[in-house]
Amino acid sequence: MSKKTFYIILIVLAGLIIIGGIIWYFIFKPSAPAASPEGLGFTAPGKEAPKEWTPISESRVISAHFSDDDSILFYDFSGNLWQFKDGSQKPTLMDQTATENPAEAIWSINGKNIVKAGLNQSDVNYTFSDFSKKILTNLRANIKSVVFSPDGSKIAYYLSDGLNTNSLYTSNPDGKSQKSLIGALKLRDINLMWPKNNIISITSRPGGLVAGNLWTLNTVNLGLTRLIDRLFGLEALWSPDGGSFIYSYTDQNGQSPKLAIYKNGVSKNINNISTLVDKCVWAKNSINIYCAVPQSWPDSAALPDDYHKNTFLTTDDLWEINTETGEKNLILQGVGDVLSLDINSNNNNLILISRNSRFLYQLHLTP
Repeated sequence: MSKKTFYIILIVLAGLIIIGGIIWYFIFKPSAPAASPEGLGFTAPGKEAPKEWTPISESRVISAHFSDDDSILFYDFSGNLWQFKDGSQKPTLMDQTATENPAEAIWSINGKNIVKAGLNQSDVNYTFSDFSKKILTNLRANIKSVVFSPDGSKIAYYLSDGLNTNSLYTSNPDGKSQKSLIGALKLRDINLMWPKNNIISITSRPGGLVAGNLWTLNTVNLGLTRLIDRLFGLEALWSPDGGSFIYSYTDQNGQSPKLAIYKNGVSKNINNISTLVDKCVWAKNSINIYCAVPQSWPDSAALPDDYHKNTFLTTDDLWEINTETGEKNLILQGVGDVLSLDINSNNNNLILISRNSRFLYQLHLTP
């Protein structure tokens, strides 16, 4: 056989193999099942849902909260406020002007709320809402962090224009009766919480590559006390009674997140739980917490930064944890990516938003 004939045969065989591969790929290859946009453990309303979950919203949700009467309030992505009462078939749209470009909601114990809106840092604004009295009021400019007092009658807010103004104020929730607490605050880039009537909590804005601190401010004598010192990725969540808080932190590379509790001047890690406080909620007894705990974290992620930027999704297990004894109870496994947990006054109903789909769900806990 000549070399020319040999090469012709090789070329013909290669062509047949390529053609056969193309035919197999487009005709005979079994199609892979389509990935669910809702993620593990979640389905959108109108589809069959796991028996433990009740879908509440009919559209994507920004934020949700149990009010003091155990009704569920939530904002959708269009800035509409909805209410869902126990026993109802569907949520009710509240008679309130929609907020344009909603980004976050800050809730009080009695259902009053403040909506943060804006597409970027330069146009962020805050609006106070009291739907029961049909009040919708814009708060002043340059607010960077705002929080309700424990009884919902006041707000505290941090003002900063990046130049001369860096101050701490209190006022009525609608912005009236403003009072300056600290006119020239030395701390910058902070988040506020208000665990007790005369105690405001101040935390460094979280960053996995930045060491953060947590202080408490006595609103009577304006004394600052540092409780947590130089932890990377620091975020905190106070208990309902204001007597303790859980916090999450990472190593200096923003990895290996840990969960801990601070009580009576002592910090203690909660063993074998790697999550962020954004994925936790306190029970009303200020002892138990419920946390969505990712089964794993991406190796390259800087936490909590990349999680807040929505650069990845997790698959979570839902745990009940006793912060005093360390006892843990696995409630559900592999439920998708959970955020915005909240619990009702009887500690028997959880609500959560699926980060995969942004739909709101309710879970009835077994007594």
